[in-house]
Amino acid sequence: MEARDVAEAAAARASAPFLAKAGCISAALAVIAMLGLGTTSLIAGAAKKASEAKNGGQGCEIPGLPDPPSIDHVPGEILAEQIYHAKIIDGVAQERGLPGRASLIAFMTALQESGLQNLNHGDRDSLGLFQQRPSQGWGTPAEIKNPPTSTGLFFGGNPGRPPGLVDIPVWQMLEPGRAAQRVQRSAHPELYATRRGQAEAVARKAGVNLVRLGTGTGERPDWAQPTAPSETPPGRCPSAGDDTAAGAPFHDAAAGWPAEVKNRRTTAEAIGWAKGQPALNEKRWWQRCLEFSARVHGWNAAGVGSAIIHYRVMPEHMKHPGSRDVPPGALMYWETGNIHGHVSVYLGDGMIISNDVYRPGYVDVMPASDVESKWGARYVGWAPPYFPKGS
Repeated sequence: MEARDVAEAAAARASAPFLAKAGCISAALAVIAMLGLGTTSLIAGAAKKASEAKNGGQGCEIPGLPDPPSIDHVPGEILAEQIYHAKIIDGVAQERGLPGRASLIAFMTALQESGLQNLNHGDRDSLGLFQQRPSQGWGTPAEIKNPPTSTGLFFGGNPGRPPGLVDIPVWQMLEPGRAAQRVQRSAHPELYATRRGQAEAVARKAGVNLVRLGTGTGERPDWAQPTAPSETPPGRCPSAGDDTAAGAPFHDAAAGWPAEVKNRRTTAEAIGWAKGQPALNEKRWWQRCLEFSARVHGWNAAGVGSAIIHYRVMPEHMKHPGSRDVPPGALMYWETGNIHGHVSVYLGDGMIISNDVYRPGYVDVMPASDVESKWGARYVGWAPPYFPKGS
């Protein structure tokens, strides 16, 4: 373990508010000594870098590590540099069509590695925002010290270079700290997760939308291509009265499901059960939209892995892409910028019940259009509550 890894791990586990970039044992000892004196200053430094040692650690998050101190305690000149680099990183992500989640992962990584500063030093030959090493094939020192270039190297898709974020299969399904670890291959993978709070705070300061839509490769998948009458025709802007524009209200359609749709609750029972859930105030539904939708209709599980997979395997005659005329009890699907997507249950009168939109982990009743206008998701279409693999 590097001396600065010792300092970082000790600081995190002691909830100490001082983190520093230490390049030698004496510096690490100085950090620990200051911790003992209760020092309260902060530079969000890169305190681990056995990163390129390729021994990887366990590749899992370790719960219970405290978040580093608030960015409110970061000196102004350093915070300004962090915001500047955050905008560069997010700009590269947007150019490549990557979602805001990619920017979040990059922010967390750079905060851990360099304090989101473009350093000209590091462990062994590590340099730059992400402390990439020329000797490990990341690029020349000049490339690594160029923030847009080093960000592109981190995001990946560069033949002949080490794998980056987009080269990791289903990276969007991983916790952000774990995704960072898959790129950096640190001996201390748990430390990236401790940077999430800081990353989100820097993003707010920089005006970065971390829920921006995009795809894992920067290319829109086939299922998300415009296929519906709700799409504005090329060359025409939505008019003020356009009921098919994003954020427009949804309307009730006649109910009545195909004969093969058989659930454990009637539609009326399902809607009644769903409306009673917000009052329970249970924080148990984080990223479990499909399971919740199945439970509304009486099932314990949907039997498939994600909302968008559920939509894709839905029989074609049951899909209603883009239609904003929705029968109560129907399932409504959304593109969210990752491979999971999102699904909600339509309650009627333009309202849905959905998890995570207003409060992460909770369910709330809300206008269906809020998923677009407040959460930034893209409406795909609706289908009957069909759970052929439900259990």
